[in-house]
Amino acid sequence: MKIMKAGIIGTGAVGGMICSLLHKKYDKDFYVIGNEKRSQRIAKGLVVNGETMYPPALNTDKEKQALDLVIVCVKNYHLQDSLKDIAAAIDEHTIILPLLNGVTATDVIQEAFPNNRVFYGIVMRTDAARVDYNVTYHTCGEIQLGYAKNEECAEEVIAVKDYLFEAGLNAVVYPDMLRMLWRKWMINIGANQISTLTGAKFKYFGMFDEIVILLRASMKEIVDIAKVKNIHLTEQDLEDVVQILINYPPEKKTSMLQDMEARRLTEIDSFAGTVMQYGLQCDVPTPINTMLYYGIKAREKVYLMEKEEELRRANLQ
Repeated sequence: MKIMKAGIIGTGAVGGMICSLLHKKYDKDFYVIGNEKRSQRIAKGLVVNGETMYPPALNTDKEKQALDLVIVCVKNYHLQDSLKDIAAAIDEHTIILPLLNGVTATDVIQEAFPNNRVFYGIVMRTDAARVDYNVTYHTCGEIQLGYAKNEECAEEVIAVKDYLFEAGLNAVVYPDMLRMLWRKWMINIGANQISTLTGAKFKYFGMFDEIVILLRASMKEIVDIAKVKNIHLTEQDLEDVVQILINYPPEKKTSMLQDMEARRLTEIDSFAGTVMQYGLQCDVPTPINTMLYYGIKAREKVYLMEKEEELRRANLQ
């Protein structure tokens, strides 16, 4: 089995990085998927590391083309609206690889497209960032992918791994992808939310005990929920993650802190919001993530309202 034609929906920081490498390797056989508005924006060029490229656009408002692989890199709050665009780029043979934060995207996509093979996928250790429509990165990190369990790799999993690897992306298949997905989510729960609460770059994570206390407390709730759900996260995983975070590149900011500073929507509903839902389902208390949810959600609403008021005043001048 070989992937011949593929596409991506979502060209933010991570999606833009992936798109640039796959477009360079596969040229006109790799598409950016989206509606007419997105297609028009892509037609103006995608700027990655200062280089402008023009990947072909699959305009889902006007055409349908079944690809072998669709990579989904939208934000969680755009996923439902993106299902229509995904539908225009697939048939029953298409493999779908979500690379979203959180732990719910694969289930959402699989429910929408029950006849398709939908993988689990995450991106680790990339430094990709986006300012306006410009994407920059120094390291691609690692793309982890596969089914929930991969003791023996399915043919289609190997095909997607090879497709990414041949374009220069470090693609890896882990035996227990569900565990890896939850481990990444636990990192997001700690790093993204605590950095957004405190405004801290990673260099401050190891300086201040208060930050480490908040990291442990928020991530401990994930370990407790995982135990109920029979997902193999442990207290040692939590401590390992704390060490990773306090030794992360010091000047780097989390994606949620970048979103907050740029006054964009955050993914708080997919982080603390989902923790609260799972806590209720599993009868696990989640006081720390509940506090984080309401605090960050309130701050998000304030700056979005202020942004709207500024735009309104500008239009009146």
